[in-house]
Amino acid sequence: MDIPSPRFSTINQHNTHKMKKSIVIAFAALVGIVSLSSCGGGWTEENKASMKDTCSSLMTLSYDEADATAICDCYITKLVEKYPKADFTPEQNQAEMDSCSVGYKTASEKQAEAEAAAAAQAAADSLAAAAAAAPAAK
Repeated sequence: MDIPSPRFSTINQHNTHKMKKSIVIAFAALVGIVSLSSCGGGWTEENKASMKDTCSSLMTLSYDEADATAICDCYITKLVEKYPKADFTPEQNQAEMDSCSVGYKTASEKQAEAEAAAAAQAAADSLAAAAAAAPAAK
């Protein structure tokens, strides 16, 4: 019976954090480009589409496709509504991304949970089998 070690979980969480940080850095660069190209004049359909495509590409590095799409839809909608002139700061950008990604788990977090659940089920099955075999041995 394999039970995931706490050290593996810590390493996995560290790697997930590093991946999220990388996405944030890449996204900050994208936001700078969009902000510069809009020059405070507002959002164009081209800017929104480009930013959404880039967001989706980056977010699918950490999240499954459906979650990445939902997060990016939320994110772009919030930015356009709150900052119609596309004049937001990196901190405001990050706050919107954070608020949109709350409640979503990365693909690696989902995988770790599934593996832990499978290990727990295997342990429960082993105990049940041992309990069932014990009376027969008497």
